[in-house]
Amino acid sequence: MTKRKNEGPIDTVINYIQDEITKKNVLPGDKLPSERKLSELLGVGRPHIRAALQKLETYGLVETRPQSGTIVTEFTKEQLDSMMAETLKLEKYDFYSLVHVRVLLEIDACELAARNCTIEDIDRVERTLRELEECTNPETRVEKDFAFHHELARSSHNPVLVDLLGIIVPDIMRYYHKYRFCSVPERRVDAEHSEYVAKLRAHDEKGMRQLVLTHLKNQINFAKQQ
Repeated sequence: MTKRKNEGPIDTVINYIQDEITKKNVLPGDKLPSERKLSELLGVGRPHIRAALQKLETYGLVETRPQSGTIVTEFTKEQLDSMMAETLKLEKYDFYSLVHVRVLLEIDACELAARNCTIEDIDRVERTLRELEECTNPETRVEKDFAFHHELARSSHNPVLVDLLGIIVPDIMRYYHKYRFCSVPERRVDAEHSEYVAKLRAHDEKGMRQLVLTHLKNQINFAKQQ
């Protein structure tokens, strides 16, 4: 596959699937290759695959079914064109605007997570945290950081918040990779990640709100400087 100029890893996945749909290599009802196969085929990490598929699912082009994988849905050409137009539109947004929206969404998502999380949710969050803490590769660390925050959002049990974050996170990740932000472990950041888990266990909604603001403060300031 030929990589397009200035194409990020998530764009690579979206463009590949778009091309496959346009060329009718995959039709409505067809199952897409697994995350592992797409990762090997396109040479991008599985977190990027998941982010791209979530974005496509938000626009109604694919559907993830338990035990069945990701299926191409019945969609119109207008839906496909709309999704690509919105993707291009997002790329025009500046880093700070995207980060600002992320903070607003994560405050609500994390407060709800503290209220609604189950034991299974906490186990998933802790698992992704361990993977993040064990990661030393700068590129992969960014992906695993967002995977951790994605599991926090899922614990809110509000799919709308999760989908909205899914739309903007790929574009924020593009800036992260560009500026190499959050690619190196920091003791303070690692401690705050552990604090997220503690506040989930304590169902501390108020504390969770303050933690989000504290944790993302550096990102807000960094985005302003860019």
